[in-house]
Amino acid sequence: MAGPGEHVGYFDPRVRAWMIAGLVIGHAQAMTGQAIGFLIIDRLGVTPLEALEPTGLVLMMGAGSALLAQWGLIPLLDLRPRALVLTGAALAAAGCVAIGTATSLYGIALGYALAALGFGFARPGFTAGSSLAVGPEAQGSVAGKVTSVNGAAFVLGPSIGVGLYELWRPLPYLGAAGGLAALLGYAWLTLRSSRQHAPEAFPAQ
Repeated sequence: MAGPGEHVGYFDPRVRAWMIAGLVIGHAQAMTGQAIGFLIIDRLGVTPLEALEPTGLVLMMGAGSALLAQWGLIPLLDLRPRALVLTGAALAAAGCVAIGTATSLYGIALGYALAALGFGFARPGFTAGSSLAVGPEAQGSVAGKVTSVNGAAFVLGPSIGVGLYELWRPLPYLGAAGGLAALLGYAWLTLRSSRQHAPEAFPAQ
């Protein structure tokens, strides 16, 4: 009978940088998504009821961009996890700045679509990079850590986003952009290509 497998902690050197990347990416996405309805109401000067249609448009564009990234561009470009995180963080940061400074519905929608495209790259990069950083005996433990990090981002992230919005309307988006920009530098220095682990995690058939 197979053993229970290797336990991997959040601060294990093999996955620590990936866990930090996942927390930053997840919180940035949760912060920006939660406040988007309020931003549309205030920027367009409409009532909450009137904001339903434009908010739906913005969210639909974001969902389409995320699907484009995950179903179309990632398989086409064949980027490795580190490149996915770096590319995604850069795109999401640019999108967040665009949302925070937009003054029209189309500006908000395009910015949100760009941010969602970035998150569509970065989150699969975090998941794959965490998995490929360890061998097959630790896959279960790492999968649990990835799930918990993704969930944790949506515990505090929405509240942080709304709280920052109450202080200053662009703040959730500019704050998320700042966090993603900091992640870019951190990820560039600490994330390593998982190529050396790939044969171990996915042995040849």
